[in-house]
Amino acid sequence: MLATVDLSQILEPIKPELERLEQRLLEEVSAESRTLATIVRDMFMAGGKRLRPAISFLCYHALSPAVTGVASLRGTQFRSHPPAANDDKLYLIAEISELIHTASLVHDDIIDNALVRRSMPTLNSKWNNAITVVSGDFMFARAAVNLGKLDINEIVCIYARVLENLCAGEIEQIEHKYDTELNWDYYYYSKTYKKTASLIEASAEAVAVLLEVDAQTRAAIKTYGYELGMAFQIVDDILDYSASSEQLGKAAGSDLKDGQVTLPILISIRDSSKQAELIQDIAELAGGKDRLAAILEQVNDTNAINKSRIIAAEYITRAKQALSTISDSKYKQSLLDLADFVISRSH
Repeated sequence: MLATVDLSQILEPIKPELERLEQRLLEEVSAESRTLATIVRDMFMAGGKRLRPAISFLCYHALSPAVTGVASLRGTQFRSHPPAANDDKLYLIAEISELIHTASLVHDDIIDNALVRRSMPTLNSKWNNAITVVSGDFMFARAAVNLGKLDINEIVCIYARVLENLCAGEIEQIEHKYDTELNWDYYYYSKTYKKTASLIEASAEAVAVLLEVDAQTRAAIKTYGYELGMAFQIVDDILDYSASSEQLGKAAGSDLKDGQVTLPILISIRDSSKQAELIQDIAELAGGKDRLAAILEQVNDTNAINKSRIIAAEYITRAKQALSTISDSKYKQSLLDLADFVISRSH
């Protein structure tokens, strides 16, 4: 078991930015409808890691030395340092990422008929589907409004691709429920990028575009976001098999019950001496039979959890390596420590 890294300590250098973000999310994400306003407020007050905005804030500070003394930030003249971290465009990027992430969770819960998330009832457990769908749509729309306020076409394109990826990834996941004949590269890694890593990648790259860093630096920070995002989802998939319901804030094994064939299962199918039996168990689970315990036994017998974690660790190693050209600072160190958190987290 890896030692858990303290996320609050990692994010201490950007604590003021995260606190201000919370206020902005509650104050600015408003709606004329009282019902909609209540739903959105409750969603953000429920908390969360705010991982994607944190990445944007940390990247902004870590990359600032790269633009010292340069006329940048879309016409703003830098002198000895870039503008303070209360720059509105930075917060717009942070809000866009969190809005898209939260909206996608709302829609995922509807599709999966999930009743609990983060140990709290989901929206669709309290409201009908029509209201819940529109609530998610509203957050996507607010993200689009923020993109308009940014008025930076390159960042608009980055997030437009994220939205396209989220939809394509969800369709692929629905089409391949309980599918035991998947091509890892074509489906699992592609779906993982589209549904998770693309938004984390965008949260990093958008800041590089905002600061107008050189192409090499932009590529490095984009790679960091990609590798970190891929590792994050693999660890999520591991936790569905290895963590308790209390740790997850939702029912353990819920992804498997919903038919999501993730890395631990793909490894188990590849390595199991009882492959036919495992495939049959998955087919019976799809038919409504309670075969979860038998499948988990096969996952354990094939050491699929540890093998999956090794693959996640390889992504983390590459994420850290991508930062090698970035100047040392406490913010860069937090990005490195954040990678350690992703691989060691228990929820």
